[in-house]
Amino acid sequence: MAETKYMQVADILRREIAEGVFRDGQTLMTEEELRFRFRVSRQTVRQAIALLESDGLVDRRRGSGTYVRHGPRRRQGSVVHVGVVTTYITDYIFPSIVSGIESVLNRDGAVMSLSATYNDPAIERDVLDRMLDGRVDGLIVEGVRTAKETPNRDLYLRLTERNIPVLFMNGYYPELEDFPHVVMDDFGGGRIAARELLNRGYQRPSGIFKTDDLQGRDRLDGFRTELSGQGVPLPEQNVLTFGTEDRFTLYRKPEGKRFIERLMSGEADSVVCYNDIFAVNLITELWERGLRLPEQLGIIGFDNAPVAEMTRPALTTLGHPKEAFGALVAEKLLRMISGEKERSVSMAWSLTERDSLPRVDRE
Repeated sequence: MAETKYMQVADILRREIAEGVFRDGQTLMTEEELRFRFRVSRQTVRQAIALLESDGLVDRRRGSGTYVRHGPRRRQGSVVHVGVVTTYITDYIFPSIVSGIESVLNRDGAVMSLSATYNDPAIERDVLDRMLDGRVDGLIVEGVRTAKETPNRDLYLRLTERNIPVLFMNGYYPELEDFPHVVMDDFGGGRIAARELLNRGYQRPSGIFKTDDLQGRDRLDGFRTELSGQGVPLPEQNVLTFGTEDRFTLYRKPEGKRFIERLMSGEADSVVCYNDIFAVNLITELWERGLRLPEQLGIIGFDNAPVAEMTRPALTTLGHPKEAFGALVAEKLLRMISGEKERSVSMAWSLTERDSLPRVDRE
């Protein structure tokens, strides 16, 4: 649908405000100046200014003029509308994170709309387009394949122009450096996992990491850094990396088969998995091939998902705080919607010890 003239005028002014052409505290332009500049009617100018005012980008002061200011968006009534965009909704740890978000939003009388991208940039684009067309006051977003540059940068900048605050969680885009995020300390988590292996006597470590998102890349970097610092080699053939598109077929691919054979032959005595789902899938694969677990191989995962304690052997894992994480995300976004500045936060992992990583005697 083509934009009306007043929407076009508002879009241009939003962009100029975002680019600093008009700064906070500065008068925008008089109605007459805007009418002359855009060759539109006075009514069109007033409608455009009304949109900017509802976005919280300007203040109209009777007898004085229209002033630029970045403040809270003006909403219909008192209800705050928050969009939550995650990669998945019903799977894995996501219901717990969303529950934490929802508990805070409900407490504060805010309304949540929930969307999933399935870790697909094209779906993310469609979702962001809908959010721009709808009436959201702020967005919580889990980035898509965040180890790569996002093709949707333009939409995030348009959200900024509309004065719609965006807070990233779990994964974020480094190129959008002005957008705050709440994440786990994934580099530190990789180091913790490596230390646990070494402290328990394992000497031939290996790892499985998803590397098209920051979480997996940083966990692998932390894992390598800790092993290197303690003088323990990590042969490249002992690291299996994969992307989103490989998650269901990983062990059927040639590189996955080769990695499994190395584990079966004892060339590695332990493995760190990108998350608990991949750890549980690995356990199933190895059990079917006859490997004795955990006697012949120690395994550690990430996230302390419900499945971790149901598998056999029960999985030692680094715990994601889930509901507390979601609650913190919601609290920060609500403050952003109120006009406050928020800083990025990295939360610490906690170790949950179970049966899959017993201590072993050093050879």
